[in-house]
Amino acid sequence: MKTFIKDFPNHIENAIKIADKSVSKFTLNDISNVIISGQGGSGIAGCIVRNIFYNKISIPIIINQDYKIPKFADDKTLFISSSYSGNTEETINAFHAASKKKCQIICICSDGELLSLAKEHNYNYITIPRGGAPRAMLAYSLTQLLFVLESLHSGSTGINDLKIEMKSISRLLLKKQKEIMKIAKSISSKIGKKMPFIYTYPELEGLAVRFKQQLNENSKRHAFYNIIPEMNHNEIVGWSRNSLCSIPIFINGQSSKENKNRLDITINQISPKVEDLIVIDYDTSSHIEEYFYFLHLVDWVSFFIAENDGVDPNEIDAIHFFKKELKKL
Repeated sequence: MKTFIKDFPNHIENAIKIADKSVSKFTLNDISNVIISGQGGSGIAGCIVRNIFYNKISIPIIINQDYKIPKFADDKTLFISSSYSGNTEETINAFHAASKKKCQIICICSDGELLSLAKEHNYNYITIPRGGAPRAMLAYSLTQLLFVLESLHSGSTGINDLKIEMKSISRLLLKKQKEIMKIAKSISSKIGKKMPFIYTYPELEGLAVRFKQQLNENSKRHAFYNIIPEMNHNEIVGWSRNSLCSIPIFINGQSSKENKNRLDITINQISPKVEDLIVIDYDTSSHIEEYFYFLHLVDWVSFFIAENDGVDPNEIDAIHFFKKELKKL
């Protein structure tokens, strides 16, 4: 896992080349909504691009993580089916449902049944490299989604601008990687054996989910996340009592002045009830740059926690066991 995390900036560069060759060939007609179907390490990319395009694109983007798909899906729906292995059960079922509804389909996968189905039905598809766990190959699926949605939003001009920015982000992360690793080690040490409660703004919800998932899979840890302002209406009451076994982590990215004020008040209110808390900042005007920086940072945090705890960040036996039991039904 360490090698894959370290190669994240290079994955971005390689993913740009794949997207650049593929997306320009796609023809999409009169799209009125977007559904992104995927689970786990493949599905999280959909959550992230929904955040990034929230204030850019004028049609709704829905994340579908089920066997079924929404009733409104039709021939004006762009249905993006993302499964790294190409064999994810829920994603395959959703693909068939989208096909029946005559959605305009794009498949993103490395191989498997999904690739075979895309070829069989003559749907658009993008193949990404095999060889890693889905969560370790996030840069590939995420970059494809960014290019597809940017193409839908602003065509070739937007794609060229995105390509320039993504290449710049790749170089930046390579340049800052030692610094990022140092910060991640410090954060992992502060977390120690405590349970992380991750808080951020709606603009970065996908990041919070990713952080939680990486702590689950890489670190073999439970974690929880919530969003400001929502947590101010309920969860903040849970911090009324002293908590010695939990640690709040605030990811302070771009948001409205109102949400920034809420975060400051929340920190001040919670501080007396915990032994420690963590605030993660990054200064940039680019939402995409901020996102990729934080993604790289939290991946390293999950790795260093695994290292500190003496657990294998690659091992996911619990998921393999679950899938075997499912096949018996």
